[in-house]
Amino acid sequence: MKGRTFKRCGCPPEYDARGRAKACPKRHGSWTYVVDVGRDPASGQRRQLKRSGFRTQTEASAALAEVMTEVEDGRYRDDGRRTVESFLREWIESKVANGLAATTARSYRQHIDAYLVPHLGHLRMRDLRPAHVSRMLRALAESNETRARKIGPTSLRRVHATLRSALNDARREGLVKTNAATDATVPKAERPKVRPWEAEELGAFLDHATADRLGTLFELVALAGLRRGEACGLRWSDVDLMRGLLVVRQQVVQVDGQTYACGTCGGTHRGIVFGAPKTSSGDARRIDLGERGVGVLLAQRLSQDEERAAWSEAYADHDLVFAREDGNPLAPELVTKTFGKLVKSAGIRPIRVHDLRHGRASLLLAAGVDLAVVSKMLGHSSITITADTYAHLLEGVGRQAAEAADALIPRMTRDQSVTNRGPETRERSRLKDETAGQTGGPRGTRTHNPRIKSPLLCQLS
Repeated sequence: MKGRTFKRCGCPPEYDARGRAKACPKRHGSWTYVVDVGRDPASGQRRQLKRSGFRTQTEASAALAEVMTEVEDGRYRDDGRRTVESFLREWIESKVANGLAATTARSYRQHIDAYLVPHLGHLRMRDLRPAHVSRMLRALAESNETRARKIGPTSLRRVHATLRSALNDARREGLVKTNAATDATVPKAERPKVRPWEAEELGAFLDHATADRLGTLFELVALAGLRRGEACGLRWSDVDLMRGLLVVRQQVVQVDGQTYACGTCGGTHRGIVFGAPKTSSGDARRIDLGERGVGVLLAQRLSQDEERAAWSEAYADHDLVFAREDGNPLAPELVTKTFGKLVKSAGIRPIRVHDLRHGRASLLLAAGVDLAVVSKMLGHSSITITADTYAHLLEGVGRQAAEAADALIPRMTRDQSVTNRGPETRERSRLKDETAGQTGGPRGTRTHNPRIKSPLLCQLS
């Protein structure tokens, strides 16, 4: 394996007595190294690695030695001269081709276009270091503080997770030695506290929303803790009104403005697709309903039957509980806009549609439902997410649990406790009762125990 260093500058070349070019002694220009890294496994052609921009020959020689060591140890990875941007573009397309969910693909593309490429896209894959990733995350967090580009703590963690996933694949493909995102420093940020409506606010909104066609959708979301897309994708075949339960098996996902084929009606829908629930734990999630929830679904069924009769054969039946008047699926964005208008007209503190789900969780916890049960009903991937999200709502619940646990410990009554003690202890207890409530000095003698009174004190008393 061969490697060498040389200097490049604008000065005329000088040669020694043997005709070899000499390095310019002036402190300008930059040093470069070039090294033979073996033959390409695919083509068999010789490969050379060249890097420039070193200030001194010492720096270039150190970098050359590092590369030569990697080649000798079999740790060298050839990135094919690809940049981070070109790799990320190829990576997302391959993930989509392998069946990546539409909602996840949309999120990944947004992270790549808005954050990863502007900050890291110009770097070569082999030059990417944890410091680059840490600098990007810090810049995004600081820009949020100055409102130059709004990105919350949760979004920041998701951007970092997208890059970490992509670089894991790059490492497995041999493009990089290590995952730079794994060792990067992620700015610390507390999960924002949810502030759902109080029970009175929720009741006022639901009363106001009854006049709207989507009022039953919002009420079921509030009573079952459904996500917006899950409510839009709920089917009558997944509802059992007799047993009072529903099963979450699909959701409606809003993607880009393209047209997608529908496997149910055989037609197409613009910008929306049917997909699996958000998390694997949410797949086929069973949710028990109370009488009010069953009543909401019965009312929705009657209303939908009237719309189906009015549209007759033109009705596009997708078996959806909540749909457009013609039976086609609702766009989640339309649900959000309708909710915002209803909240504003009701004059109630503004929240998001998703906060109806948080409100359900807070009511369950206030009712004393176990945290693990709440996590399962909401379809969280782990109970840790539930605990982190609703930690500030658990203070009163924890106190109630402590009192309930204390009540399970059998204890004797006070009278029984005194009776079971020795005569000396009972005497102290009697004297304590006699002096209870005194604000001045002790009654009679200052010494309450008669066994330690002196004869003189006895004569004086």
